[in-house]
Amino acid sequence: MTATSRAPGSGLAILVNANAKRGGRRIAVQIAEILPGAEVRLTKSVGEVRGWLQSLRGVRAIFSAGGDGTAVTLLTALDAETPQGVPLPPIGVLPLGTGNAWAHSLGARTLDACVRALARHGGPLPTRLTRVFSVDEKLTFFAGSGWDAQILDDYRLQLESSPSRRAAKNVWGYITAMLFRTAPKTILHGRAEVRIENLGSNVYMLDGAGIPVRVPGAGPGTVLYEGPASVAGCATCPEFGYRFRAYPHAERLLGYMNVRVYDQTPLRAIRDVPRLWYGKHPLEGMIDWFSTNVRMTFSRECPLQIGGEAVGSRRTVDYAISPREVRAVDFRRLL
Repeated sequence: MTATSRAPGSGLAILVNANAKRGGRRIAVQIAEILPGAEVRLTKSVGEVRGWLQSLRGVRAIFSAGGDGTAVTLLTALDAETPQGVPLPPIGVLPLGTGNAWAHSLGARTLDACVRALARHGGPLPTRLTRVFSVDEKLTFFAGSGWDAQILDDYRLQLESSPSRRAAKNVWGYITAMLFRTAPKTILHGRAEVRIENLGSNVYMLDGAGIPVRVPGAGPGTVLYEGPASVAGCATCPEFGYRFRAYPHAERLLGYMNVRVYDQTPLRAIRDVPRLWYGKHPLEGMIDWFSTNVRMTFSRECPLQIGGEAVGSRRTVDYAISPREVRAVDFRRLL
C-alpha cells in the first residue's frame, strides 16, 4: 500500500486516559473514527500502558490523549520499556485534560483540530527536539514543591466537596483553592526553608534581560540557594496549565532544567498573580538557574507535584535531566 492510499491513522498509536475529564471512552471512539488504522487504546493503569507498549510494532508516533499526568505516565512507561541507546519514537500530546501544559507548549489547539490535522497529514510528522527530567522515578516536564503542589492538593479536596465537579474543574477552581485554602494555610504555618544543591556540572543564571549566563565555579556540591521558598521546582516546559507561564525561560537551554525559586508573602503573591501568570521577568523574589541535576532539601515535609499531579509530601527531592532525547510532534507546524 502506498503512502497516499494507506489509512489516515496508519502507524499512529494513541493512549487515551479512561478517566479523562471529557469522557475517555467516548473520545477514544471518536478518535478511532477520524483516524482509521490507528492503534487506539483506553487505559486505566500504568500496568495496562506498559502492556500496550510491549504490543506495538513499527509505529510512526505515539500520542497521549489526556492531561499532563497522562503524558507523564506515557513518558515514564516508554522509558522503562525502551532500552537505553534506542531512540524513542516521536511523542505527541492530544489535549484532553484539565491544564494541558505540555500540549499547549507544543502548539496543540483543540483535540478535534489536532486529530483532524493528523488525519490530513500523510507524511512524516513534524517534530521538535525537547528534553524531560526524572523526579521520584517519573519522567516529566515540570514538577515542584510548595504552593503549586499545595494548591493542587487543595484543589483536589475542593473538587471532592463540590456539588458539581464539572463546574468546579476549571481555572477558577484553582484560583479559589489558592485564595481560600492554600493562602490561609501558608499564613498560619509560614514558608518552609529549602537548600538547593547543584549535583551537575555547569550552572547558568538569568541576567536582568533574561539571558542565561554561566556561573563561574558552580560545580557539583555548590549550594545555589538556602532560605525560605514559597515555590521551588524545575521545568523544561514553559507552561503550568491554563496558559500559566510559570517557567517562561524553560526552553532557553536545551539539555538543562530551569530551576526556579519564588519567595514572597501570600498577600504579595496574590498581588503578583497577573505578572506570574504571563511570565514577567524580572520579578522580585524570583530566582532562575539552569542545571542538569539538583537536590532540594526542605526544613519540613512539603507537598510535591509532578506534571500537575499531587504525589504526597517529601523532605528531599532530586531532579535530574534525562539522557533521553524526546522528539515531540510539533502541532504549530502541523496545524
